Formats: sequence, structure tokens, C-alpha cells
Amino acid sequence: MRPVALIALLAVCAVAARASAAPPPAVFRLSVSGTSRAEWDHTGAPTLVGGCQITVRSEGVRVARFRSARPTVIRFAGGKVQTAAVRVLAGTVTLSGHNTITENCGGPEVRTTEQSCAKTTRRFKNGRTTLTSSSAGRVTVRTPRVTLRRADCPREPADVVASPLGPAPTPLRISTSTLANARIARITLTASRTRRKDYGDPEAGSLAQRSTWTSTLVRVTR
Repeated sequence: MRPVALIALLAVCAVAARASAAPPPAVFRLSVSGTSRAEWDHTGAPTLVGGCQITVRSEGVRVARFRSARPTVIRFAGGKVQTAAVRVLAGTVTLSGHNTITENCGGPEVRTTEQSCAKTTRRFKNGRTTLTSSSAGRVTVRTPRVTLRRADCPREPADVVASPLGPAPTPLRISTSTLANARIARITLTASRTRRKDYGDPEAGSLAQRSTWTSTLVRVTR
């Protein structure tokens, strides 16, 4: 056998040996639950309606509660989670507050109307997110998504509509030795995130959001 061919064969064998020596992925069933709260006092940009300038100030509190309708199987290889889609997050969104509508038609009188809003609850079953890892022992949760009809009383700011289940939590931290220890059957992780926005001209007001997540991993034994 030629030396070059022998070297190539040895390299292939070495790669195969390393692959066979690598431990199999650690497999878990993941369930998540969470709460997200948004509280705002937001005045939108003025709009023209029939020659009148209309401004809507919305003050509201929105609480979303959600959990997995069924577990998601996820795998960790080398301490990193293999990209996984987490679907079927179900829950409720409770909304309360009021609107203040100001109408300026150019005359001396500016009309202000208070609009009280009944407390409402919307239900959903189509929440979803994705898990990824950039390094061992670190799991990133992408911003969760859900399809919900938009509420106008109180009027929800665009930032609330864009993140219907609130901001994604900070990355989950998990010990690689814990992942590799087959004797540990259940792992619980918690994470949260707080976000605040102050609106600038032509809008005004502020928005505060906070999300808290609990993730439970149950090891799948072979």
C-alpha cells in the first residue's frame, strides 16, 4: 500500500474511533410553563379623521399564562441542545384598562372621551418557540410566538402585539455534568427577563414587561 493511501486510511480510522467513543446524546422530555406581564401608559401618534386630529391614550395591564400542552423531546450532544421546535404552548391572556380619546377639530374646544374597558380573557393553543445552543451548558429560547386577535380596548401598543407572550427569558444555564449524569432523572430550570421602553415623539408614555419561565426536563432512559 502506498504511504499516502496508508495515511488517509489511518486518518479515517482515527475519526471513526473518535465518533464511536463519543457518548450518545442525552435525551429529555421538556415541559415549560410561564407568566408574562405587560403594563403600559401609551399615547399613540395623532391621526387625522375627517379633518380632526385624534389621539388615543391607552392605559392597560396584560397578563399571559401558558404551559406545554404536551412535552417536547430534546437532545443534548456535548452539552449543547440540538435545535428544537417547542410547539403547542397553550394558555390565556387577560387584559384590563381604559382608553382616553382626544379629538381636536381646530376649534376652541377639544373633546375628551373616557372609554372604560371590560376585563377580557383570550385563550390560545398555538404558542411556539425554538431552542438553540451557542455553547455547552447554555440554552437560548427565541422570542415565543402566538396568533391572537388584537385588542382595542384598551388599545395594545405595537410592542405588546409583537411579543404576545412577552420577551424571551435570559439563556438557561445548565451544568454539563448534570446533563451527563444518568442518575439525575429530573432537572428544573428557571429564568426571567425584564424590559422597559420609554416612548418618544410623536408617541408618549412607557411600557414595562416581565416574563418568568420554568422549564422541566425529564430524562428519557434507554
